[in-house]
Formats: sequence, structure tokens, C-alpha cells
Amino acid sequence: MKIRSIALLAPLFLVACNGNSLNQNHEALLNNPLYLEQYSEQLVDTMVNLEVYGDPLIEDESKKKIADDTKKYWLAEAKKSRKAQRQSSKGSFIMIKEYVAGEVMLTKDGSAVHFGPTFTVTPGPSVHVVLTTAVDPRDVEFPDESAIDIGEVLMPYGAQSYYLTEKVADPIKYRTVVLWDSKLNRLYGFAQISPLY
Repeated sequence: MKIRSIALLAPLFLVACNGNSLNQNHEALLNNPLYLEQYSEQLVDTMVNLEVYGDPLIEDESKKKIADDTKKYWLAEAKKSRKAQRQSSKGSFIMIKEYVAGEVMLTKDGSAVHFGPTFTVTPGPSVHVVLTTAVDPRDVEFPDESAIDIGEVLMPYGAQSYYLTEKVADPIKYRTVVLWDSKLNRLYGFAQISPLY
């Protein structure tokens, strides 16, 4: 029984040791503008609803102050997240061979790729996140010479961030984020990203 338990934990240990997967907890995800926007807006809505629905909690002045301070702080964070998104290249995934959906963004400085909370991809043997200058990976022999493999998809569902070991020299040239299974040589889907600034 003990050996089986260790065998079941081994994949979790390997994921935890992957450089990209470190710090994929809530606190780290707050650095992901797509995640931060949804989180902060929902938290603000919760605080506003305390007042709108006359929750008895806000009759206590100390609790009302906590709600007001929370609302003020997270409104500022929501604004910060939208500004970061406007300064980035952003797009939505479309599926090709397998199901994939959700938002993705490349930071303006080319140091990170962020997936939003609604990201979903069909799991595969080795699905990788790849940046390319090719507008449509179906139009080139993929992976093409400009392709930068950022690493394997951390989780098939939800918000996540990938930090490049070296910043992309000219991020504006990178127009597409591709989900590519490197073992099957299979294009799952891609997102054409464009600057919003």
C-alpha cells in the first residue's frame, strides 16, 4: 500500500518541480492580469452586494470599514489589470484538432504568457505552449523557424502563467500562441494575438 501511495504522488512531485509550474498558487496568479481582473471584479461585487442587499454585517462599523477598504483596494487592482491587458498582445484560442478555448496574452515586454480563468484544452501526451511569428500555424511547416517552445501546458483547465527564461527580443512580431502536442506532432489550436495599445 505504501509503494502505491508513493507512485500516486510521483506525478504531483514532478509537476511541482517543473520550473513553470512553481508559484501557480492564488498569490502568484494575481500577477496574471486575466486572472486578477476576474478575481478583483468578483470580490468588489461581493462587497457592493453587502450594501445593496442591506446585509446586517455592515451595521458593524468595523466590518463596514473592512468591506469599504476591500472594495477600494480591489477596484484599483481591477483597473491595474485592465491597463496591463491594454498594453499587451491578446487573443482567444480557436480549436483545430482538439478542443481548446479561453483568452491568452503576451506581456508587452515579452517576458510572460498568461492564460485566463476560462482556459480549457483537451489533455494530450505532451501539449506545449509555443510562440510564433506565423499568423496561422496551418500555413507553415510547424513548428517553424521562429517558434519558441515555452514549455508543456501546466494544467488543461484554468488560469496559468508561463515566464520565458529570456524575454522575446521583439514581442510585437510574435502574432500567435500555439498549443502543439510535441509527441504526436499535432496542432490542438492557436490564438492570434494582437496589441491593444
